[in-house]
Amino acid sequence: MFLFLAAAVSCSRQQREHPADLAAFTPSADLEKDFKHPPDQNRPWAFWWWLEGNIDSAGIRKDLSEMKKVGIRGAIIFDAGSSSYTDVRRTAAGPAFMSPAWRKLFAYANAVADSLQLQLSLNIGSGWNDGGPWVTPELASQKLTWSRTDVKGGASIRQQMPLPGNVFRYGAEQKPFFKPVATLAIRLGDSSPVVTPLKYFDLKAVHRVTGIRTPDGYDWSIFLQEDSATLQQHNARIKDVIDISDKTDSSGNLSWDAPPGDYALLWFGYTGTGAKVSTSSPGGEGLAIDYMNPAAMDLQFEKVPGVLIRDIGPLAGRSLKYLHDDSWELGAANWTPGFREAFRQKHGYDLLPYLPVMAGWILENKDVSNRFLTDFRRTIADLIAQNHYTRFRQLAHARGLGIHPEGGGPHPAPIDALLNLGINDVPMGEFWARVKTHRVQDFERIFVKQSASAAHVYGRRYVQAEGPTSIGPQWEMDPRRLKPTIDRAFCEGLNRLVFHTFTHSPDSAGLPGFEYFAGTHFNPNITWWKQAPAYVDYIARCQLLLQQGLFVGDVCYYYGDNVPNQVHLKRTDPSLGEGYDYDVANTDVLLNRMSVKDHRIFLPDGMHYEVLVLPPQKTMTLPVLKKIRQLVKEGATVIGPRPRQAAGLDGYPQADKTLEQIADEVWRDADGVHAVEHVFGKGKVVCGKTIRTVLQERGVVPDFVARDKKLLQDIDYIHRSFGKYEIYFLSNRRDTAQWLTAGFRVTGAAPQLWQPDNGSIVPQAVYDTAGGHTLLPLYLPPEGSIFVIFRKGEVPAHLVSVARDGRTVFPFATAQPPAEERLEPAADGQLMTARPGQYTLKYAGGRTRDITLTPPPAAVAPDSAWRVYFSPEWGGPGGVTMDSLISWPKSTVTGIRYYSGTAVYRNTFSLQQTQLQEGRRVMLDLGSVQNLAEVSVNGKPAGVLWKLPFALDVTPWIKAGRNTVEIRVANLWPNRIIGDQQLPPGKRYTRTNVIKFKKDYPLLPSGLLGPVRVRFVPMLPAE
Repeated sequence: MFLFLAAAVSCSRQQREHPADLAAFTPSADLEKDFKHPPDQNRPWAFWWWLEGNIDSAGIRKDLSEMKKVGIRGAIIFDAGSSSYTDVRRTAAGPAFMSPAWRKLFAYANAVADSLQLQLSLNIGSGWNDGGPWVTPELASQKLTWSRTDVKGGASIRQQMPLPGNVFRYGAEQKPFFKPVATLAIRLGDSSPVVTPLKYFDLKAVHRVTGIRTPDGYDWSIFLQEDSATLQQHNARIKDVIDISDKTDSSGNLSWDAPPGDYALLWFGYTGTGAKVSTSSPGGEGLAIDYMNPAAMDLQFEKVPGVLIRDIGPLAGRSLKYLHDDSWELGAANWTPGFREAFRQKHGYDLLPYLPVMAGWILENKDVSNRFLTDFRRTIADLIAQNHYTRFRQLAHARGLGIHPEGGGPHPAPIDALLNLGINDVPMGEFWARVKTHRVQDFERIFVKQSASAAHVYGRRYVQAEGPTSIGPQWEMDPRRLKPTIDRAFCEGLNRLVFHTFTHSPDSAGLPGFEYFAGTHFNPNITWWKQAPAYVDYIARCQLLLQQGLFVGDVCYYYGDNVPNQVHLKRTDPSLGEGYDYDVANTDVLLNRMSVKDHRIFLPDGMHYEVLVLPPQKTMTLPVLKKIRQLVKEGATVIGPRPRQAAGLDGYPQADKTLEQIADEVWRDADGVHAVEHVFGKGKVVCGKTIRTVLQERGVVPDFVARDKKLLQDIDYIHRSFGKYEIYFLSNRRDTAQWLTAGFRVTGAAPQLWQPDNGSIVPQAVYDTAGGHTLLPLYLPPEGSIFVIFRKGEVPAHLVSVARDGRTVFPFATAQPPAEERLEPAADGQLMTARPGQYTLKYAGGRTRDITLTPPPAAVAPDSAWRVYFSPEWGGPGGVTMDSLISWPKSTVTGIRYYSGTAVYRNTFSLQQTQLQEGRRVMLDLGSVQNLAEVSVNGKPAGVLWKLPFALDVTPWIKAGRNTVEIRVANLWPNRIIGDQQLPPGKRYTRTNVIKFKKDYPLLPSGLLGPVRVRFVPMLPAE
């Protein structure tokens, strides 16, 4: 039986009937302890790519063991083809997808994961777009098609209707697949003299889904646009459409006694779109399923996860935790069997007489035709949500598994993205690295705010995304260059990263081995795998804090009921301005999850917002308007224009009159010109004021501010509230350091700086309060990030101002002083400063204190030339002496010029006892490093440096006299691969299916570039 949710309320009811949480989360009971050593639940996952199914049991155990070792929590098994791009050769194939051998490997992977206490998920096909060889044309992705024949009436018409030209053909005999829907006769003659097509007709009818990009993003408003000067144009009237389907057999043979007149005969039917599984391995190729048909979802589930779940028995729900399907890349699909009845249930009228609109006809007028297309697209979106994603969840939950499909796109699609993602146990999106070869603009590469909004408004804990993906670079991205993109994703709401990708490469493939054409390669074959735990721990610490409590946003934007509807890049609404954050909600959430308490919008899970903002549209559905009336009456503040007409043809034309009556009741004369707001019940509607003005009139100051307002464009943030903690994450988007006064909407709590790179927690000794904010000096390195955390409770004694040599250092005397002026808190309550002088410290309560800091000793250079070891295993010369530090490609030694891997630098620094006096910290500054450095001082591990600045505090390990320093520097693979192109195949060190690098490809800067110095930093006592 064709399943369809007739109303949004039913969909929301299924949301509320969610069984026991299948994305289990335990809030931290000791946040400080967990921050130093993040628990497993807070760690990232990885896409585990099984290229062409080429994997064996030894490779499975090795991969999972390495994941465990580096700090990865789980893996999504993703069987796929290895290449569809020219830079990468297709790899050899292993067991065919879903063959008995492949199934045994899958079962073995689950057993190994269970033994290692790792979790797994499974992509339910090979490649993306669900489907496979088991999908027949009847269950494949469908579209509406038609043919036209013109006839004269007044006679008996006996003829064969022509098959449409775009019918899908299949099999060796290229059989046409076409299922009749209706035959309609349209009486001609009542047409406007001139009729222009509906604006963006192909998009509105979902005959295509591409072509809506603008220089700034995707323009969803075009689906609601029409030329106002031609609204009354028409080709025919509804009364002129005659259903003669009963006069036509399934082969298109028409027998009709036509009344007098001229007629256009339209033979409608559906056919396959031809969409196929993309980038599949052998055994997984085939047609993509119909996402609007529950029978298709049932088939896909039974053919893949159903079989595998039976294979692994009790490991389902233990090691195998989730199921996945990937991003929507089906293109345009606009029909399914049972669509007509589903449409009738949803909208209360029969679509049959309106079908000519799908063929480009304008019936009645452009307004009526556009309204029908609005209802048509809405039906598609609801069918996809119900018959694919909800059905997917039902099938998975019945077996104790959760789901995290990428049901929100990110490509344009006929979907309600938030509705799809809200069905997930874990809403999931994706984001792409910042490169010049693919998805160059931000709106093309960051798709996290949508998943974050879905998680927040549907009460989900995790916001998951694959990334940082890329097409173009091959082993050319290091953690330092990936960090700004990951930090940006965190600020959008990400709190569970899925590395894209961890590719399995068999040992027989050599190094760097086999790779998928896309993704940022992250597996044991990378040159810096031994240093990777420092990078993974950074991500885990960020995720730990960003998973706690609830997101803090002051604004909830309702994105309307139009389809397609998607949320993309987090951006600044000019009406809102900087310093406030927001979520986006859909119709389902507005109707079924929103209530009012204390003049705020509340959701059942505790999320709340100060205001609800409506989209700038003239249309609205009656159920939405009635709910807005209820919310305002109960005390909500709603910002947005008065709706002018009901969306679609539901209840048309009476619905327009009802809408006008309700809108007049709620908005009255608030049109943004004569009046800007209207009080209704306990709340009000506002039209004509900026969102920022409304918030500030409510006494809601920005959540985050900087004294220099220009910096707000460069400093991104996100805020979560967790019990006694207010958690702020800040990210510097610029490649230059920032030294600023930062303000946080928290009072009565002491700030601390939590460093996610090393797990340190430092009290901020200098801060003050003003205007509802706690203000503090904050230093962010180039592309740096930090957590500023306020712990509610007793506020300790602290400094409120600092002056040096009579000039105020904090609060700043200028908007943005030089970074050299900075005061950085240290763990012992002192302040590190680069400037000596006479300091005056003023404490809360008025007490002052004068301190003189003398100039520190000059920086110390190494004692001698550097001894550097380049492994001969990778063409290196062994041990060499470097009188000066240079980038390896600049060396005249071939084995250094083309070296990839880890080189070990050794030197000594001689220090005097007087240089190590109390009140100073000793810093080892490496200057410039390409790409990662693992440092030991006097034989003791001091840390891994993978981001700016390449410097660390070595005070605990330093001593008077000679100090030995060892720096293990890892670069990237391209230089060795390029060097190998100069050699005959038998002499090469590397083997890979990546063929991008030619012998004249530019070499990458590599090595310890320096200058390396030991610096001494004065400490300013703050207590």
